Amino acid sequence: MTTASPQFGPEVLTVGAGEPGGVSRRGRFILVAIVIVLLAGLLAWRFWPTPAPLFTLNDLRGVYAGMVRHDGTSHASVINPRLNSGQEGYILPAACQPLFEATVLNRPPRDALDGVGTFWDIDRSSVSLFTYRFADVESADREFQRLAAVLENCRDVPVQVHARPASRGMLTLTPLILDSNAPQQMAYVLTTNDGTKLAVHTLAFSNTVSWQFRYVPPLDTYLPVTAQQLMDSLTVQMRAVQDLIR
Repeated sequence: MTTASPQFGPEVLTVGAGEPGGVSRRGRFILVAIVIVLLAGLLAWRFWPTPAPLFTLNDLRGVYAGMVRHDGTSHASVINPRLNSGQEGYILPAACQPLFEATVLNRPPRDALDGVGTFWDIDRSSVSLFTYRFADVESADREFQRLAAVLENCRDVPVQVHARPASRGMLTLTPLILDSNAPQQMAYVLTTNDGTKLAVHTLAFSNTVSWQFRYVPPLDTYLPVTAQQLMDSLTVQMRAVQDLIR
């Protein structure tokens, strides 16, 4: 009788703590690290703040479609700086003239591309609201900072407006109480010798700069809170349109 010799399987050599056919401890560590990096990248992409889109002319028209009159209508119009020659006149002292260029003198900012504006008659007062659009945020901010620097040097200064309607008086700064997330703004009033108020409120938002300009008759009181509420409404409209175009 013959006996079969025992059969043995192939020998397997293992190194370290790994098991045959499995993933080593180092491999598992690398795999976990890769997963963590991918998850971190996904979360960063999801929640990292992205720059808000710039306004186009159509976007501005959409903003002003929501700036309605008391009767629920909106009569906004497009402003073409190339077709706007401005009004004849000048301001004294000349250093303060930039504060009245876009309003009293109706002269567009040099770097403005275009804009949109509207107008209200409120009782005996008149209110203009208009926004100029710039190529980028930096250009708009540069225009706003230029005006802010002029205002700093012209506050509490006697100013003469040699344009229709001609006037002269004291230029004073209007204090503003703004929310922490409100766009940068400034406001000032020229109170003439007969009591007429020329009130200006300027706001910078994204690649735009907006002006609100009020003529207030001598016997009427200028209420800055009303002007601020109008600028707050404009800001709400701008943010709503920006959310739509993101």
